[in-house]
Amino acid sequence: MSLQEKYLKNFIDDKIFVDIYTDQFEDSTFGFIVKISDEFLLLEQFTSIGEMNGISVFKREDISRIRWKGNDISTTEIFALKEKRIENLEEIEVGSITEILKSVSDKFGYVTIHIQNLDSGISLIGEIVEMDEGVIVINEFGTYSSLDRKMLMINIDEITKVEAGADYENNLKEIFRK
Repeated sequence: MSLQEKYLKNFIDDKIFVDIYTDQFEDSTFGFIVKISDEFLLLEQFTSIGEMNGISVFKREDISRIRWKGNDISTTEIFALKEKRIENLEEIEVGSITEILKSVSDKFGYVTIHIQNLDSGISLIGEIVEMDEGVIVINEFGTYSSLDRKMLMINIDEITKVEAGADYENNLKEIFRK
């Protein structure tokens, strides 16, 4: 077992609150690691002030460092532990990107897809219409201001992160389902 595997399993088993960095995309995310595979890591995520913020599934190769303990992280954890948690996250599959997309969609009713290698600021939120090993087609949710629905086909190889369960995304889902 590698040192990385040892620590990741310890973070899961001991429910250690961490801060995950993907420096290449200038991103930092707090949370509890729920599940790992050889390629992916599922994180129950929280904001920097400890508010529940859904889940993120990262490609492990994109993670540059993981930090735990210390004042900032411990304070955020205190607030995070007071938040209502998402149940049954272990049901989310992390073996392949298509398994991740399907299981996240099944649990939350939509997916948020990031293509950070092209633009770290883009997040595409929508319901899966169809998918194979090469592409995914989603019925995209527009923004609050546009409330526009569009169809979108995305190359699966370009996906760097999958998310769901945050308030903004959940609110969009509810608006579009009415």
